[in-house]
Amino acid sequence: MKNVLKISSAFIGAVLGAGFASGQEIMQYFTSFGQIGIFGSVVVAVLFGITGMLLVSIGYRLKAVSHMEVIRKISGRYLGMGYDIVLIFTLFGIGVVMLAGSGPIFNQQFNIPTYVGTILMSALVLITIMAGVKKVIQVLALVTPVFLLVIVFVNIYSMVTSGGSNGDMEAIAVQQHSVSKHWFSAAFNYVSLVTLTNAAMLFIMGGNESNGKHAAIGGFLGGLFCGLLVLVSNIAIYQNIDIVATLQMPTLGLASEISPLLGMVFSITLFGMIYGTAVSMFFSFSSRFFEPKTKGFNLFSVLSVIVACGLSFYGFSDLVSIVFPIIGYLGYIFMVTLVVGAFRLKPKKAIPVKEDWKIAK
Repeated sequence: MKNVLKISSAFIGAVLGAGFASGQEIMQYFTSFGQIGIFGSVVVAVLFGITGMLLVSIGYRLKAVSHMEVIRKISGRYLGMGYDIVLIFTLFGIGVVMLAGSGPIFNQQFNIPTYVGTILMSALVLITIMAGVKKVIQVLALVTPVFLLVIVFVNIYSMVTSGGSNGDMEAIAVQQHSVSKHWFSAAFNYVSLVTLTNAAMLFIMGGNESNGKHAAIGGFLGGLFCGLLVLVSNIAIYQNIDIVATLQMPTLGLASEISPLLGMVFSITLFGMIYGTAVSMFFSFSSRFFEPKTKGFNLFSVLSVIVACGLSFYGFSDLVSIVFPIIGYLGYIFMVTLVVGAFRLKPKKAIPVKEDWKIAK
């Protein structure tokens, strides 16, 4: 049980990060389709469980120590190279979205111009990745479970206490921007997005496990629970869409409706979540090309963050509607490869044991 909970909680912490916490991606992927979007959330919960189980199980069967080893094993050399290119785009793309997401927090909660938050976040990220990220990530790892509990509370409370009629909410919900024209396409794109961005971590996590059954159950439960949280968040935003429809950060709006103090606390912790995600993205992006703490690494990091900061002024909600679906589409081939690879991999051969008792007899 301890191993199962360790895997599932790590999965949840990775998936339900800054993008989910803002509520913007939930609104564009699910709430914008109205009541049928709720069914899309259910589909995501099931698919999350399946993909989570596959990722961790493949990592266990190959005893993965590097995600690229797994990719090349299940997809071949050339698709593996393609995945590497996609991963580079993903790291930078999500980094840009995170910088864009920091600005609306300041604007929505403190009425401070958006560019102030974006520039501040960019500077903090740059200082951190040049100075060293290990301690920062460790601290944020301790804070993340608490923040996730706050998100769950905000969404469940907002869902239970909402008083609007479904007819009114439906009319407003379907007017919101959607990432796709069909609810199922949006749901599958979301699963692909999450699978692609978290595959590396889950492969290695499975490789560190000593029990294949525990690994599979942990991956399944982690994915299933993530899907259930997506469902709860979607219902909460849908039932309060008249309040949060125009907000860049819908979940922050829900928290502020419950209590101004809760809104203040939520905004600070959300900024921390975005900060942690952005640091992780840009550090990994620069590390792909240069050794950390070298002149080349520092120069490349400065240029990368400056370019990303400039692109982030395009707008958080607009970037979510562009970058996230592209990453999801790029992940379609990976999804197919993942399923095929799971069946192609041969089971681990059992180590023969000498029957010494016969000799003794």
